[in-house]
Amino acid sequence: MLQYAFAPETGPVTPEPDSDWPPSLFDQRGLYDDDSLRAVCKLYYLDTTVRDEAATVGGLGAVATPPEYRGQGYAADLCRHALHEYREADVGFVTLWPFSTPFYRRLGWGTANTYHRYDLPPSALPDHSTAGQLVRLDADDWERLRRVETASAAGAALSLRRSEAWWRERTLADWDDDGVPYCYGYERDGDLRGYVVYTVADDADHTLSATQFAAADEEGRRALFAFLGTHGAQIERVTLQLPPDADLLYRVDDPGAVDCTVEAGPMVRLTDISHLERLDWPDADLACTLSVSDPLLDRNDGLFRLTVENGSASVDSVANRNEPPSADASVDIATLSQLAVGTHGVDAAARVAGLEIRDDSVRDPLATVFQSEPVYLAEFF
Repeated sequence: MLQYAFAPETGPVTPEPDSDWPPSLFDQRGLYDDDSLRAVCKLYYLDTTVRDEAATVGGLGAVATPPEYRGQGYAADLCRHALHEYREADVGFVTLWPFSTPFYRRLGWGTANTYHRYDLPPSALPDHSTAGQLVRLDADDWERLRRVETASAAGAALSLRRSEAWWRERTLADWDDDGVPYCYGYERDGDLRGYVVYTVADDADHTLSATQFAAADEEGRRALFAFLGTHGAQIERVTLQLPPDADLLYRVDDPGAVDCTVEAGPMVRLTDISHLERLDWPDADLACTLSVSDPLLDRNDGLFRLTVENGSASVDSVANRNEPPSADASVDIATLSQLAVGTHGVDAAARVAGLEIRDDSVRDPLATVFQSEPVYLAEFF
């Protein structure tokens, strides 16, 4: 089923059974109707941060339905069951990489972050002299890599804190049949300050694709750019995936030699509105009534009283949204999820997403509580 959904070009070939079962990185789930498998997915549990606090979020991956059963609601039903399971496991947010953003938007997910993809010749990269050295790394160096990962991603919500198993079986493994990636790090006085993970394609340009680029400081960042630039004798193009605040266009001598695209990244949604009570909020006062719409989960669909005081939130359901008190604001669950993790502040959510302020007196208190912050989940799953 997964082969047909994500690699139909391989034809109707039965893949070799996985020798490692059950898998260590995810739980496999399937939806059945009369003993017939109609849809499948993978449930990941990801270590990350939300609002500057350590958190475990869900990662919903490889949602697939055979073509003969598509359009009958099986994928939506499977997503609903997955959200229930995550909620029972006390997981408040679920992320995914969408095959179709509109499809998952209709199910209540909102885009968590964008990313920048750069395509340039290696000669265009800035060349800096640094005092350290580049070293080849592998999965046995995962603890050193994780320390750089944590320092590089400080302050960015949803950024991964990869486990040893994730480093060994995913980031530094040939899990997607694109080849085992290279991993090089920059160290100074034995201290690892940055790393880059990349593959080299067997194409006309021998494109070097860097999927992971992390630096603990500016020296490490400069050293990694210079390292990639030394590959001009072997490759013709370098592609880099970097966060939205990346400033590569300002670092190069000729920005015209660089193709830069902004792409939509993963999506996020709440499993339960009450999870807002678990987050750390600014020391502000807020009391408002929200009309929330959720196309998938009835428990999140209705009128709620949101109160924030001394950095803590409380959420109480109001029995009937058609009865007083009237809502001070209305919001869909996708937009509320984006507000919760920091993707949007209130002004942006009202301008480009699904927040409507009905009572203007709550605008400023809402804006004080739901402040935007960097969000960057980079690794595909």
